[in-house]
Amino acid sequence: MSFEVTWYPKSEPHGPARQSKSFNGSTPVTVGRASDCDVAIADTAASRLHARLELKGNEIEITDAESANGTLLEGIEITKAIWPKGAKVQIGDYVLEVVQGESAVEAARTSVRVAPSQGDFPPPEFSQVAVSVGALKATGHVVDEVEYAAIGGGLGSFIWVDHLRCYGVPASKIRAIGVDPEPHGKYERLCRYSQIPRHERLRSNSISTPDNIWGFPGYASRETWRALKKRNWSGFKYVMQVFGEPTLAESYTPQAGDVFESIEKEARRISWDKIWTAGRVIKVRKTDDGRYAIAYRVPSEFADGGQRNKFVVARYIHIAMGYPASRYLDDLQTFKREYPTSQRVINAYEQHDSIYGDLEKNGGIVLVRGRGIVASRILQRVNEARSKNKDIRVLHIMRSRIAEGKKYDLARRYAAHDIEYQPFNWPKACWGGTLRERLQKATPDERLALLKTWGGTTTADRADWDAILREGKESGWYRAFFGDVESIKLKDGRIETKLESSQGFKEEVRLDADYVIDCTGLIADLEANTVLKDMIDTYSLARNPASGRGPEQRLSGLKVANTFEVEGLRNGSGRAYAAGVMTLNGPYAAVDSFLGLQYSALRSVDDLARSRAADVSSMGPLRSASQWLKWCKGVTP
Repeated sequence: MSFEVTWYPKSEPHGPARQSKSFNGSTPVTVGRASDCDVAIADTAASRLHARLELKGNEIEITDAESANGTLLEGIEITKAIWPKGAKVQIGDYVLEVVQGESAVEAARTSVRVAPSQGDFPPPEFSQVAVSVGALKATGHVVDEVEYAAIGGGLGSFIWVDHLRCYGVPASKIRAIGVDPEPHGKYERLCRYSQIPRHERLRSNSISTPDNIWGFPGYASRETWRALKKRNWSGFKYVMQVFGEPTLAESYTPQAGDVFESIEKEARRISWDKIWTAGRVIKVRKTDDGRYAIAYRVPSEFADGGQRNKFVVARYIHIAMGYPASRYLDDLQTFKREYPTSQRVINAYEQHDSIYGDLEKNGGIVLVRGRGIVASRILQRVNEARSKNKDIRVLHIMRSRIAEGKKYDLARRYAAHDIEYQPFNWPKACWGGTLRERLQKATPDERLALLKTWGGTTTADRADWDAILREGKESGWYRAFFGDVESIKLKDGRIETKLESSQGFKEEVRLDADYVIDCTGLIADLEANTVLKDMIDTYSLARNPASGRGPEQRLSGLKVANTFEVEGLRNGSGRAYAAGVMTLNGPYAAVDSFLGLQYSALRSVDDLARSRAADVSSMGPLRSASQWLKWCKGVTP
């Protein structure tokens, strides 16, 4: 059974970049940026292996291959789905269409089950600013009515739901809509791609515990207890580290595996499997009775032959959808357009383990862009590869030198190797101290100035990372360069980078490398998320001001109250709350951290308790103590 795939830039459907290719359907068809993909897409937003196509009887199934930026089928992000006849797939700025051979088309016409068009949902009734729940029910689609709904289904949703459960809300009254059954699934993938496996430590502290709303016992106490149970008395070092940090000891950070396993355990305790609903949210609307309607589509792998297009209606909603995508610098995007099949330039948040395997086998030069925490981990991984092959060198590009760290009042950040160091991505007082209070009371413009002073790119002050840089400089395998990149191109099988140096006199520096790893981060632009963009446009939601420039730019988040309510979405007695990067530059600095997600959940659920929302009890001393004991015993709230 044959089929033909056509792909082209969205802006030029009939331009010179339009291509078509036929396949016999005997083997899966690979789609991505890599030159060896069957459908090679010249777009920086496409992962090297982005998706797979496979014939399933008379239908074509498309599967997202854990891509960095997702695969859209008729505007809806999918993980696996049947590709309906006439539907379009979007990967980055490219559109893909598929046409089956004559025999396949005829078979599809006579098939008992015909895949419905994904473009007919949500129905026209959902185009109104305020929709009628009765009209939604009349469409014949499933309408599930609950009190609380969490949109996103990731860590932000999980932490909010965990608070609701501890405050007394039964699992039957909560829905969390997402595509990954494990709330930490996407976060763990990003960690793994950026070379932070489960045995490595995260940039977080002992009391930032997504599985425990009280923060005690923290990860250091738990790690100490596990060691002592094995009669390993050196385990005391973890709690002593907490008491001595950061002056007398390095700041304690938990192992990624400990964090993920604790989340999995808490998910079982609060009955997350009964709360989580498989689905990709398409749109959100206010209803005419003071609630919210959420239109979502169940991914095909979870549909089990039932309806896929559904609604959830809730009185209170929470939105935490994470980072929309990974980000390439402008010059790297230009390179990707000019050399679409090259696999030598990647983003650190893409899967790229093969690079280290090649370096270990053949040696080579790696050019690292960026100076933050991800760059530090990538340098550590390259150093691990050097233990197997000493013929590996590193060129490290940063925009400018740093002689001393930023200063605020009497405090100044430590700086070395032209990098600013501090334990976490914000000063610790931003989480729960005086800086948090100051930011909360500030005006929008004052907040912008404070965030600019407190923020910036930093990395953790770890002795092993410092030793890597010192040894690399002394041995000559590591060199740092400073300036703005003028161009990057493929030359004689290697990557040539032209740099306008900022060291002393302005001069042009040419750097040749086998690989370029971009460590400049993830996109925080809300409009890159179609659900958020639709809400912003439909309800004219206010935004926070943006600050910074270049790769350090912090794009504006939704304007939220100190309770993290999106006041522009208020609907009678209904309330909408937000958390995470979509609230950047608001009343809290560290919104994209574990503790930041916990703080926003605490403020929003406390607000629900004050407004006497259904089943939300006040968390007084007695209730807090009893719920904490239940947590310790692993008993359902």
